[in-house]
Amino acid sequence: MADVQITQTPNSGSGSGAWVWGLIVLVLLAVIAWFVFGGGLHKTTTAKIDVNVPSAGAPASSGGGTAGGSVPPSTPQPPKP
Repeated sequence: MADVQITQTPNSGSGSGAWVWGLIVLVLLAVIAWFVFGGGLHKTTTAKIDVNVPSAGAPASSGGGTAGGSVPPSTPQPPKP
């Protein structure tokens, strides 16, 4: 009976192809991690809030627009007899 001999030639490009795909996967994972943890998906807004605080000697204004609501003006007391 004759012996069968099989000779294979090695593929020289298969190792570099796997290396490139691994690098692409790592870069994509880094970009996704930056979007999730680094602020790419976090929408931060800066709001300017002006709050007028009267000084110790100035009367409080009766206008609204504060976060807690408006302060009603004080009503004068009737004179005592």
